[in-house]
Amino acid sequence: MRKGLFVMNKIKKSIILLLIFTLIVGISNISRAENVLNSTAPNVSNPAEESEDNINDSLEDILSKHGIPNEVNQIIEEASNNDGNYFHASKDSFTLNSDIDGDAFILCGGKLTIDSYITGSAFICANEVEITNNAEISSSLFCVSKDITIYGGINLNAYCASGNFSLKEDSHIFKNLYLSAENISLDGLIERSAFISGDNIEIQPNCSIQGNLDYSAPNEFEIRESAVKGNVHFESNAVQVTKRTVTDKISDVLKSIISYMVFAVIIFLILNGIKSKIIDSSAFKENIGKYVLFGLLVLFVLPILNIIILFIPFLTRFAFVVLGLYILLLMLASAITIISLSKMCSDKYKDSIKTNDISRTIIFITLLSIVYKLLKLVPIVGLLITLAVVVLGIGITIKNLLPSKETDK
Repeated sequence: MRKGLFVMNKIKKSIILLLIFTLIVGISNISRAENVLNSTAPNVSNPAEESEDNINDSLEDILSKHGIPNEVNQIIEEASNNDGNYFHASKDSFTLNSDIDGDAFILCGGKLTIDSYITGSAFICANEVEITNNAEISSSLFCVSKDITIYGGINLNAYCASGNFSLKEDSHIFKNLYLSAENISLDGLIERSAFISGDNIEIQPNCSIQGNLDYSAPNEFEIRESAVKGNVHFESNAVQVTKRTVTDKISDVLKSIISYMVFAVIIFLILNGIKSKIIDSSAFKENIGKYVLFGLLVLFVLPILNIIILFIPFLTRFAFVVLGLYILLLMLASAITIISLSKMCSDKYKDSIKTNDISRTIIFITLLSIVYKLLKLVPIVGLLITLAVVVLGIGITIKNLLPSKETDK
């Protein structure tokens, strides 16, 4: 047994050393990359050659003035027009007034105005979108925006999600409209069918839907016959509020308690079967401070470190592994605390309760699970209890997974 524990501790130490080594290598590579960038990057802040940019200067003049080679601009143009496709990303408002021979991929933090012809599809994510009466998208429109206004034409389908959507008079969609929005106003031509969902839907006088209209809204409303050539199908999307009896609520609470209790018992039996130190409560009182410290560090610091690691290319897979382990730890944390406290109570009352250690521990797991789930129902107090139990459970797990001097002897 001692030999097995010794081997397990060596394996744990090896894993920790491997993680530390990986982190050191990552920091080293970042440092080397930074040195390379510093040695090869152009001088963009030379005070001896400082001059103001003129708004009439061309992009090439501005780049060369600041020591940036013109090849950078050429690379950007090649990327933007590769295979005829167009790419644009900006935090400001933007107007697309040049024709695109391909697909357009646009990310805009302000208002996007499309005033040109796009031979392919348009993939748009913007704060506000306006497609003018001079604009035409030869293929389909895929758009997510706060406000969408269409004056022009879509030659295939339109797939949109927005807060406000308006299809203006003389606009057209030559195939289907798939739309989810809060406020919808339709006053143009839809050659086939419209599948829409919204809170406020208005079918304006000039609206013409040649196919079917499937819509969901809080309430059904009258639609003039000439507006829809096909069939109209309505489905309510109003939130249904049902009164639940006290018996139903009690039943839900009991189901929650039983499922949690069974989960905790299964985890206990697994940990007891592998003789894990996690359920060893002999040093619980002495290490409770360390448990809380480890729990707080892992709960709040680990996600921040994981986000940083996620942006390091060669550590991306490692970051996802850590994220998975972190989620698993959160799932097990409260059960670990309940099991540890139950084991401590079992040891304390072993003379009073005449049964074996496993049965005695399961009894206390049942009692503490009921108390814990009921306390969680209390406002504010339940939140604080949950946080304390999760922090303690994380700390117990991490502290007992780390190698200790005693187990190496």
